Amino acid sequence: MGDSRAMPLKKMLARLGVGSARVDTRLEHDTVRAGGDLRGVVHVQGGHTPQRIDRIELHLMAQYLQRDNDRRSALNAVVRSWRIANPFTVEPREEKQWPFSLRLPVHTPITERGSPVWLKTALDIDNALNPEDSDRIHVLPHPSLQTVLDAALHLGLQWRNAYCEAGPPLGRDEPFVQELEFHTGPSWKGPPRTLALLPFPKEDGLELILDIDRGPRGLTSLLEGTPLEGGRRQRVVLSQADLSRGVASVAEALASHLGAGA
Repeated sequence: MGDSRAMPLKKMLARLGVGSARVDTRLEHDTVRAGGDLRGVVHVQGGHTPQRIDRIELHLMAQYLQRDNDRRSALNAVVRSWRIANPFTVEPREEKQWPFSLRLPVHTPITERGSPVWLKTALDIDNALNPEDSDRIHVLPHPSLQTVLDAALHLGLQWRNAYCEAGPPLGRDEPFVQELEFHTGPSWKGPPRTLALLPFPKEDGLELILDIDRGPRGLTSLLEGTPLEGGRRQRVVLSQADLSRGVASVAEALASHLGAGA
């Protein structure tokens, strides 16, 4: 006959995370294009005692930088969340799974030359530590942004890096924006340039803020609300019709703002 004290002890330990349910998310592919579908399966395995799971949530996470004078801190932000399961009970050692297919936002930050993005899976268990799992993903540019990147390369610009930085999101919910930095290469036709490009992909096109040969305050002044200026700082709006004309046409549009030949 089992010890009657064993079950209460197991429940107490489970609340502390010892012998609790575990979660493991397995992605079909870890590379996805912004605006595309991320598919996988969430696996839940019961612990030493029955536990009620209030919900399973998936959070698309991104890291961004916050500047405070000369100090920089890395912070995490939720880009989008999904609930994929309602309340259920998992028995000891029981295994359950939930397939999922998530449509990533078109403005999901790209990870090439940039900050990390990952999918966090969380079980919500009442009065207990919540098990979590994190999976890094590689996010490719949305097709509209890819066209702009190809156009920049066509002009002779060289892509240096991409990073997310804290600041007013300029119409979005996240506490950051992503910036892509370019400098001119050997095939550039025009005066030397540096370019900071802030992309805002939308379902029906793409909005860009171009910060050309910016001063030392750079992105900080832009995010603090310094107005767009004719010449050095410009706003460019490309419709789907503009983008569908191809890389050469978009390169010509960018060249008119940058003072270069396409």
